[in-house]
Amino acid sequence: PRSVAPNMAASHVLRALARRPVAGSAALAGTSLAAGAVANPDSDGVHFVNRFAEASKAFLPMYFVDYLGHVRRCAGKRDDEEHMWKSRQIMWTGVATRLRDLCKKNGGIYVKAGQHICVQPVSPAPFQTILRTLMDSAGVRPFEEDRATFYEDLGVDIEDAFASIDPTPVASASLAQVYKATTHGGETVAVKIQQRPVARFLAIDLATIDAYYSLLSFLIPGLRFQWLANETRRHMAEELDFREEAKNAERARALMAKDFDDSTELHVPRVHDTLSGARVLTQEWCDGARIDDKEGLRARGVDRRELATLVNRIFGRMTFVHGYVHCDPHPGNLLVDSNGRVVLLDHGVYRSLDDRTRRTWCKLWRGLIANDDAEMRAAVADLGVDPELTTFFRIVLALVPARVVEDVHGTSTSAVISPGGGGGTGEVGSVDGGGDVQVAARSGNPDPKPGLAGFSGGVDKLSSFGKREVMRDVLGVKVERQTELFETLPRDLLMILKANNLLRYVNEQLDSPVNRFRSIAAAAEEGIAVNEAIAAEGILERKARDRNGGGRRIFGDGSRSSSGWSYGAQVGAMLLPLQLAMMKGKLGFAMWRRAREEAKAAMQGAKRAGVSKAASGGGTAG
Repeated sequence: PRSVAPNMAASHVLRALARRPVAGSAALAGTSLAAGAVANPDSDGVHFVNRFAEASKAFLPMYFVDYLGHVRRCAGKRDDEEHMWKSRQIMWTGVATRLRDLCKKNGGIYVKAGQHICVQPVSPAPFQTILRTLMDSAGVRPFEEDRATFYEDLGVDIEDAFASIDPTPVASASLAQVYKATTHGGETVAVKIQQRPVARFLAIDLATIDAYYSLLSFLIPGLRFQWLANETRRHMAEELDFREEAKNAERARALMAKDFDDSTELHVPRVHDTLSGARVLTQEWCDGARIDDKEGLRARGVDRRELATLVNRIFGRMTFVHGYVHCDPHPGNLLVDSNGRVVLLDHGVYRSLDDRTRRTWCKLWRGLIANDDAEMRAAVADLGVDPELTTFFRIVLALVPARVVEDVHGTSTSAVISPGGGGGTGEVGSVDGGGDVQVAARSGNPDPKPGLAGFSGGVDKLSSFGKREVMRDVLGVKVERQTELFETLPRDLLMILKANNLLRYVNEQLDSPVNRFRSIAAAAEEGIAVNEAIAAEGILERKARDRNGGGRRIFGDGSRSSSGWSYGAQVGAMLLPLQLAMMKGKLGFAMWRRAREEAKAAMQGAKRAGVSKAASGGGTAG
């Protein structure tokens, strides 16, 4: 049997390459280009061969070592759920470690792909803990490379384009570096320049990643990476063309200027079009404290309650009324200046909702807050999700950011949130029933030693089977169905859900001075009721009209007013935090009680085993 296994594995690979044209093409391309590697060692072909070889060294062992090792460990033990879970964690840990090392080795788009996998709620827990190191700031690349990119994009030397520029970047991430410069007009600006290797190897790297994602998704059951490849390709198309980021910024500025005062409430940095291109983005320089910098806010005399209210209004308006959402509002992208004004940075990733989806998202939240199960089930169904997952959806929206108590593989983590690193990507991780959390899990070692003993099953020592039973009995949900929820939810809404989680974290960093559900309910109610003309009118214009006596009702029934929202939603928003606190307490007590029962049963089993062993030894001696 051992001699047959490698042949069977090889046949699996060949069949997968045959069924996946992209994977087969990439493999054949790597072979054909290798022949020309000696002729020009700095050619794109040579770099393709080298980068493809590095990818192969990481991806192929994921199947031959990690997955087949899992199969061998579980032979004859398929009915032992705890053993199966622990073996899966070893497999996912091996896969995640290889992927992390590959991302660091090849850099660029590989880092972005790893970051994207890390923040997905359907990713196994080891992916989230191990790949989080990719969120750290990238190494600084030579200024000469960025000077060449600037010239190629704009046709002018960077020193001639500006009166002065500091060659030391103020920030360096996986895709770009940012410099501080002064224009000939005397304005201080931020100059963002795409790192040179990213564009050069983009097509090569995307093809390689897509090929191996397809291959591994076919070979390893449960490793659903192909949709991630599609999402990565979509993200790269957005983030690598800085002209799109400039368009996003200008559209957001124009849209939100109708709702918020640019001088006192919300500011989007202006883009200098003549100094920007596909790989260069020049914007006005904005000073301010990060929104989670409590000392900086205190020094500026910022009222945190007013600030939290403003942030919730901004993103509520974006999401529920306009349906045009900044999807990366981590604290590094939210500055607060000396006037208490919010400065919104990094407009690379936005999501637009069509009117039907936007209104459905509004109804989903209104149903949640008003405790209207019928409306919420209808909204869930309209989004293409099984209505039977409504209860789980309710918990995901209100109780935890992206996971409930354990991930789909049975882990339980107690973690802390991180705003994201130099890559500019906020993270979504696991939760132990508490507030917003992140991927820095305290429950285990991200690189445990091989062997099933390396996984404790969580800090509370409760078995994965026990956790699932508690979730089923207390909340009426099956945790293993969360993958189905996140895979069927429209991808744009998954990004908006991530943004909501980051905003909840921002609110917590401000010491949760406001009830976010009130802001959400008000925005959702308006998003349902307003027509496009009134939505386009904007808050500021409406206030001016109201001051001039031109107020009118924009809601159709008597339970709502032009400045308010339904009384059911008002009451629901006030009661929901209490309901959530009670739910957390009930869940925590049930987990604690079940853990005690399991611990007691384990001790009794150990005692019986000891007595039996002693009796057996005594009988033999006699």
